[in-house]
Amino acid sequence: MTKFKSISMKLGFTFSAIFISLFFILGFILYGIFTNIFVDYIQQDLLTRTKNHASILEKSFNESTIAHVLEMEQGIPSEVLITDSNNRILDSSIRLEEKITKNLHSKTIRDEGEIIENNWKNQKYIIAVSPIGNQLGFIYMFYPSSILREIVFVMNILFIAANAGILLLAFGIIGILSRSLTKPLLAMKDATTKMAMGKYRQTIPVKGQDEIAQLGNSIQLLGEQLKHFEDSRNDFLAAVSHELRTPLTYIKGYSDVLQKGLIKDQKEQEDYLRIINKEAHRVAYMVNDLFEMSKLQTGNFLLEKEAASINIPIEKVIMNLGPVARNKGLKLKMELQPDLPDIPIDLDRLEQAFYNLIENSIKFTTQGSVTVKTFVKSDFIVVEVSDTGTGIPASDLPKIFDRFYRVDQSRTRKTGGTGLGLYVVKQIVEAHNGEIHVTSHESTGTTFSLFLKIGVQK
Repeated sequence: MTKFKSISMKLGFTFSAIFISLFFILGFILYGIFTNIFVDYIQQDLLTRTKNHASILEKSFNESTIAHVLEMEQGIPSEVLITDSNNRILDSSIRLEEKITKNLHSKTIRDEGEIIENNWKNQKYIIAVSPIGNQLGFIYMFYPSSILREIVFVMNILFIAANAGILLLAFGIIGILSRSLTKPLLAMKDATTKMAMGKYRQTIPVKGQDEIAQLGNSIQLLGEQLKHFEDSRNDFLAAVSHELRTPLTYIKGYSDVLQKGLIKDQKEQEDYLRIINKEAHRVAYMVNDLFEMSKLQTGNFLLEKEAASINIPIEKVIMNLGPVARNKGLKLKMELQPDLPDIPIDLDRLEQAFYNLIENSIKFTTQGSVTVKTFVKSDFIVVEVSDTGTGIPASDLPKIFDRFYRVDQSRTRKTGGTGLGLYVVKQIVEAHNGEIHVTSHESTGTTFSLFLKIGVQK
């Protein structure tokens, strides 16, 4: 029963039904046309011969000519009957029967002759008649209907046999076509079933560029993307667990020490509190990235813009991250154009974006400096964050703004990170109708460039 529910069987039956219907309709039409043409040919041939014999008899209407006409028809299926003008039979090659004599004309015959009996299916003969001269007599010709019926019967047998052969061939071709059409569809079904079970990478055997091949390629691409997101999600969960565990361990450990009063020295207490505060800020920014990602995914990411200088959030971030850079022995430089025009921006969101960018540069720079520049170029305010860090491989550059993406897993484990920072940066910049680009060379450093258009932003 399941087999008959398959698409190949449905397509096969559908195509077969359509083909059989059209084939039989066309076959019956052709059969009728051929039969009518053949019968009409017999009738016209019979009528032509009666007229030819009539023209011969018209020239010499005597016993010798009549005998000659009858002799001419010997050896062929048709029969001849010749009468005078009163329909008295003068000579005949056919045995006279009452049914035949009843079919003799009872009206004036046209000069070109006539078919006076054409019911070949039910009557014994097809009968044609032509007048001889000017009321000299009439010549009748009889063609046995049984010959026509035998020919039509043979035609029926051939027609049925041809139909059966063509149908078998058609069924075979339709079966092959339906299987070739549904084979990739069945492969896609199996692939999507396996993908639903978590086996995302599937190979679908499709060829060509038609719609089915495009669908197969799309499913394969979907599987690759699902695998990528699954791996990214697992890496993200592992990274978040690690990133949260470390600061929370510091916070819990140092707060327990302070709570129990184990540290009496004021300076040491302040150091512990500073560590707790730093780790709390670290957790806060991480949670904020997660929160922003959640709002981006649900479409609740809103901006509260006000006209302000882009330098304001940059200066605030540099002030907060200055100690972090100094602890690593790095120079955190500002080259901010002081007379930048005010543009509509969300100060908090851009502060978060600049924090992610600058902290990222500090994190992946071991020596040298991190420089933040602002300047006007054409109709844009440009913000550049450059570092002298390890750089980003060219193969990773197109993916660094993807959600959860992290460049080097081994390096990331050392430096930390969830793969959300640059994703959030890009979303914030694009929400301001801006653009962000990156250029990088391994071992020499990376530059992120933000372009925000001067003028009214909606």
